[in-house]
Amino acid sequence: MTILSVDLASRRYRDNGIAVLHGEWGDARCEIIAPESLGLRDTPDPERYADALLSLAATAGARLILLDGPQGWRAERSELVHQRQCERASHAPGKTGLPGIVKPASWTRMALFSVALFDALHARGWPRFTSAWGGAPAAIESFPTQAWRSLGLAAMPGRANTESTAPWLRQLAALGVRALPSSPSHDEVQAVVAGLAGIQLLQFGSSGVDARGSDPLLEHGHWREGWIVCPISGVRES
Repeated sequence: MTILSVDLASRRYRDNGIAVLHGEWGDARCEIIAPESLGLRDTPDPERYADALLSLAATAGARLILLDGPQGWRAERSELVHQRQCERASHAPGKTGLPGIVKPASWTRMALFSVALFDALHARGWPRFTSAWGGAPAAIESFPTQAWRSLGLAAMPGRANTESTAPWLRQLAALGVRALPSSPSHDEVQAVVAGLAGIQLLQFGSSGVDARGSDPLLEHGHWREGWIVCPISGVRES
């Protein structure tokens, strides 16, 4: 079982954390991929990024791609005003409202880029994850902060407030993640923990993960809502 997990950044490719995880829950091998090794430099472009990620997925044999970024916008008839259901349920600080409306506003570039990347993957045969998922290739929205929480662990603080990744590396090692590099970046560690949800999903099915939100839907040419999928500490087969 192999998955690809990305901690997204929209300004520079080098700020993206990319991890490939192989194996099963409790015994997963980690491989960190430098964006430069995929020919990715300068300012990220969603179409080019989608091609590079799918090439990596094909080479690695990955069946799922997890992305730490929004996959769509709030549904028009939602009772919520500023955010999607999955964002509220996961206590996400970034919120996507109606198309183009983002809180905080400084996060707009990232949100637009992430949605466009999900669209590009969808157009290439990797649709957004739904409750009817049956094992086919899919793009899945992740959220590393919630991943730590759903595993019953203290969440990793933001990059600026993280002096060392060592404490979180030890937690990942205790979860059976092997072949971790000695000094991965903040974004790479976040990609690894978020990616554990993909391993659980392949191994145990939809009941083996923490999925919050609702099925994505297309409204007036824009994808809305969606699931945020995170790993859990106690899993069971569906």
